[in-house]
Amino acid sequence: MTIIAALEGDDDKAFMMNLYNDYYGLVRKTVYNITHDADYAEDLTNDTFSKLIEKISLIRTLDSCKLAAYVVYTSKSVAINFIKHRDVQKKHVYFGEDLDLAKKVPSLEDNLEDRIVHQEEIEELGNAILRLPEMHKDLLYFKYILGMADAEIAGILKIAPDSVRQYLTRARRKAKELLDKEFMGKGGE
Repeated sequence: MTIIAALEGDDDKAFMMNLYNDYYGLVRKTVYNITHDADYAEDLTNDTFSKLIEKISLIRTLDSCKLAAYVVYTSKSVAINFIKHRDVQKKHVYFGEDLDLAKKVPSLEDNLEDRIVHQEEIEELGNAILRLPEMHKDLLYFKYILGMADAEIAGILKIAPDSVRQYLTRARRKAKELLDKEFMGKGGE
């Protein structure tokens, strides 16, 4: 709320206050459903609205459906980034403070290595998706995160329903190219 109050221009303040009042509950619920951490839900909700303020010129142009999707997408991004950051901190604490801890639990060693590799793969995929053009990101998000039907996606993005599959194929292909480039850039570890 204090961030909104600091905005210049009464029009921007009014717009963001309305957005805050309309979407506060949805943002908080979205953040909590991802983090399952009530202690951080309020902070992450405020972080979401801070991100939205940065994009005020863009979100003013969106109709209500796209605006709702954008707000949810931003909420999820903030929550996921929080989880990634928290997990990285935990990993550094685990590996940094007591390296012999892994030797004390040899039965979990293989499982832990698999989990770390899997987590790194997910991180690389997330990074590749973040580098995609906005439309590709939106397509993948709507289809695979929100589970929307092709017709719904077509309505939001204002494209022909029959074209959604083709656009999704291009988006997946582009994400794979980015992953392959990143993998080759690391020397094919």
